[in-house]
Amino acid sequence: MASLLTRIIDAGSQYDMPEYLRNRVRPTNIICLLVIFALSIPFSGISLIYFPMMAIFPSGAAVVCVLVIISNYYGGIYYSRVVLPVLLLVLSSLYNAYFCDSIADSISSVYLVELSFTLIPFVIFDFKERGFLIFCTLFSFFIIVVFPAAWDKFDMGYDGTVLREGPLAVLTTLLATVFQLGCISGLAVINRNSEEKSSQLITVMNQKNEEVERSRKDLEVNLVQLEKARQEENHRQWASEGIAQLSTLLRSNSDDTELFDRIIATLVKYIQANQGGLYIVEKEERTHDISIRLAACYAYNRKKHIQQTFQAGQGLIGQTYLEGEYIYLTDIPENYLTITSGLGDSSPRALLIVPLKVNESTEAILELASFKKFEKHEIEFIVKLGESIASFIQSNRISQRTKQLLEDSQFQAEALRAQEEEMRQNMEELASTQEEMNRQQMSYLQEIERLSALYATAQEEIHTKNKEVEELQKALHTNTIQ
Repeated sequence: MASLLTRIIDAGSQYDMPEYLRNRVRPTNIICLLVIFALSIPFSGISLIYFPMMAIFPSGAAVVCVLVIISNYYGGIYYSRVVLPVLLLVLSSLYNAYFCDSIADSISSVYLVELSFTLIPFVIFDFKERGFLIFCTLFSFFIIVVFPAAWDKFDMGYDGTVLREGPLAVLTTLLATVFQLGCISGLAVINRNSEEKSSQLITVMNQKNEEVERSRKDLEVNLVQLEKARQEENHRQWASEGIAQLSTLLRSNSDDTELFDRIIATLVKYIQANQGGLYIVEKEERTHDISIRLAACYAYNRKKHIQQTFQAGQGLIGQTYLEGEYIYLTDIPENYLTITSGLGDSSPRALLIVPLKVNESTEAILELASFKKFEKHEIEFIVKLGESIASFIQSNRISQRTKQLLEDSQFQAEALRAQEEEMRQNMEELASTQEEMNRQQMSYLQEIERLSALYATAQEEIHTKNKEVEELQKALHTNTIQ
């Protein structure tokens, strides 16, 4: 039973329709059920008992309500609501007219029902449907005010005393009051639902506003991040173009002095600085002494700076070499540096000294001065570019050293070849001398052998002579004795 009642109340709400129209389906069906059970059935029963001919009017009202529910079920909610208050008001007015001669003689309970029916349009129509509301209001005014003037034409001889006095009068008045209260309650429920929906809409709107505010803040953050990303991309592109431009310059086959001048001039112009200098680190191979020499400059006072040289740790240039980190100053030491322009000599607002390093080896020092402060991306660009310049200087230094070593080795090779030729000649002379000495030695040996033979022969002769002398001495001694 409850399921059937729910289906009747929800009849027509299954269709796709505007929200304001969907909100009026259930109230329309509830009004129809209220008319059927609170008015039509009781008044039909009373009429059948006391004046059967009049039962057609409350029964007709029930039929109208049933047809409206059926029409709603099949999607006729838009026009069925117009029929409902009009026919109910007409039927109730006719029912009242058949019992009295004038409005003063009307049955109060039935008149209350008529007045209740004038409330129905405000229950079943939304204020957006102004046309229907105006039509039903004007029609109700006509029925309530104008139509009673013609009641005497409908008098059928029923006095309706039973409905005017006694328990039925109280009952019918109670039923009319119940229906009025039902309509008023319906209006209150609709009003409460509207307030709840309004509150929900306000809550949703506030949530939406909060979401919109969050979205706005997120959008602002995203825009800030997007702008930051765009600036970073522009900075990267700017740095890439600068590195490409300087790399092309480094690949040119120019004299070192000219190339260094072009490098510092191009760099100063590219970062829109006002003055710059490139110092080359030179190391004495034998003593390992470090000197930092100004190799190129742009917009410097050449009389003051052209021969400038620093030792490691001397001044900001030497200190930068020792520390291996860039120095960025916006408070320039007094009399440290001036920039000459058409307006005279002025101190720069920013000074940047960057060690040009490759593989932790500082090959040069770059000094830049400007009337404007250097941006972070400009400093990062110069530091990164410094690697390329330092790599070039190191490679160029190695190349020059290799070239010098090659020349020295060629000179030494020529000297060795000359020494080798001289030694070869000396060896030939020595071989000739050795051969001559060998010949002389052989001659000396032969002479020695000859002299040795002569010496042996002489020794033999001396020995023979000695023997002869001994024999003569012996003979002489013998003769003396005799």
